[in-house]
Amino acid sequence: MPRRTRILLVEMPRMLCDILADVLSAEPDMEVVGVLSSRGKLRATVAETRADVVVLALQDSRLPEDCGRLLRAHPRIRVLGVTSEGRRGFLFGLRPLKASLGELSPQRLVNTIRTTDRMQAKQLQ
Repeated sequence: MPRRTRILLVEMPRMLCDILADVLSAEPDMEVVGVLSSRGKLRATVAETRADVVVLALQDSRLPEDCGRLLRAHPRIRVLGVTSEGRRGFLFGLRPLKASLGELSPQRLVNTIRTTDRMQAKQLQ
């Protein structure tokens, strides 16, 4: 069985966090490795859990500066920002890359994580 994608959920409204944790945990190739209520220990938790993807709530479409530092410190990680109501998503990578995901459904979230993880694996081969 291929390695599971490790996902860290950060700074989300409780209901949204619970929904995303349920959706992602139901996927056989994904694993929620932690939940943080704030970004205060984000870098340490990413290092400890070896997360591949950080999913965090955004107030708007901009990446918080501390997440930019996270991308520079951990170049292989991806940050998937979800608006706090859970309807729109944005994918950030080190390049820097920001791709609007449009309307965000649970399946689109899963597909985005899965696709970016496969792209990352191909780059490492």
